[in-house]
Amino acid sequence: MDYSKVKTAGIIGAGVAGLATARTLQAIGVECTVFERQDRLGGVWTDGYLDYGVQVQKELYEFPDYPLPPDTPQFTPGPVMQQYLEDYADNFDIRKCIRYNTPVVKVARAAGKSEGWRVSSKSAGKTSTQQFDLVVVCVGLYSNIPFVPDVPGQENFQGDIHHIKDLKSADLLDGKNIAVIGYGKSATDAALSASKHGQSAHIIARKLHWPVPRNLAGILPFKWGLLNRLTVTVIPPYKTLTALEHAVHSVGKPLVWLFWRVVELLLFFQCRLGSNFGTRVSLVPDEKAEFGAFSEATMVPRPAFYKSVRNGDISFHLGEIEQFDRDGVTLTDGNHIKVDTVIFGTGWRSDYSYLSAPLKRELGFADDGIYLYRQILHPNAPGLAFVGYASTVSNILAYCMQARWLAALIEGRHQLPDQTAMQREIDTLARWKRSWMPFSHARAARLIVHLQHYLDELLQDIGVNHLRKKGLFAPLAEVFAPYQPSDYRSVAKDDWALREGL
Repeated sequence: MDYSKVKTAGIIGAGVAGLATARTLQAIGVECTVFERQDRLGGVWTDGYLDYGVQVQKELYEFPDYPLPPDTPQFTPGPVMQQYLEDYADNFDIRKCIRYNTPVVKVARAAGKSEGWRVSSKSAGKTSTQQFDLVVVCVGLYSNIPFVPDVPGQENFQGDIHHIKDLKSADLLDGKNIAVIGYGKSATDAALSASKHGQSAHIIARKLHWPVPRNLAGILPFKWGLLNRLTVTVIPPYKTLTALEHAVHSVGKPLVWLFWRVVELLLFFQCRLGSNFGTRVSLVPDEKAEFGAFSEATMVPRPAFYKSVRNGDISFHLGEIEQFDRDGVTLTDGNHIKVDTVIFGTGWRSDYSYLSAPLKRELGFADDGIYLYRQILHPNAPGLAFVGYASTVSNILAYCMQARWLAALIEGRHQLPDQTAMQREIDTLARWKRSWMPFSHARAARLIVHLQHYLDELLQDIGVNHLRKKGLFAPLAEVFAPYQPSDYRSVAKDDWALREGL
């Protein structure tokens, strides 16, 4: 496909990824139409659960070219983030191309010999179809389909069963005996709310995970220990290694091992994960921290969570629900918990129902997700792109750079390898992840701390210097200082090529 001929783009989703893509493509003259199933933009930020918000510091979750207002609270609350996205759309004149209450029902190749894709959508009960040179799927890793496990005995339970999406106010919790299922960000948030408003609060976790404290040792923001090139060098090796990384993971392997054992020791004491000589449940995961950091439930919990568990405000149970009973739940270890409200903080299912079964086979859909070239394209489906299919410590930054990479491809600033080479790169990526990364249905999208390697690849493709630190102490900053969206501000702006000297 000749991407230089792209003049129109259909974008599925008006969340963070969709907004970043529309903003970037519009700036190079591509006519965009954004299909949004809800009645407002914002994606997951439009209607979150009680007390929801960003789990990282505010400077890690903002558009590079549109900083958050200076008075924004740290760990930006959900409603504040939603307003920020509204302001972003207004600032870059994106609203004009958004079609609200218009879910996409089918994406198919254009008929005949013409290139492009046909998008069928439904609005006001009527289905219409429009053809585009390019279709960009921007639904991210979450959808409107909640995942609730099928547990025996639900019909006998005399209490209430909810998904986290139902938790809109404290009224659902007031005076209740509550069990929260799950151990990710939303589950721990719900457990804290339950301990605050309910009569009793329990959390039931199938598997333990290493937490990432907001401040390491209670002092240093976690970005200083996690988001610099020094740490990127000692995490499990990327699919391609620099000479330094090869040396570190061969000759320096004992030091890498020691580094992660020190990290585990820090987390053990800071979060009080131990069993205190068997007097309480141990919260120490079985997996090593350097691998557990790439699990599906990697999170930055609120500081009060572990404190609430250890002082008894939240009862922690390790296991799974075997069945619902009339007055509670029975776990697989035989323990019965008497509750009248159960909240599943078990996440969401990805919704790609608008892609046909044959197209999904061509894209290589697997149990662990879709493996794509640069997390964006597949050689079997030219003109169909994915922006937002990446799980990192700074998703908003990743999505903006994906959109810039795609725009640069349309502008002719870089070229794709041939289909064979693209498929070979995809196969390498899949083998690498499957060889060590914990399984999940979104493993193909997971990058986490390897975000830095990924951004380096995208920038090198388009001819931009991937070393972003400036000033007299830039060499030191490249090693020790954290990377964040502001380091990529010039790349995201309309005159980015001029700013980068291209």
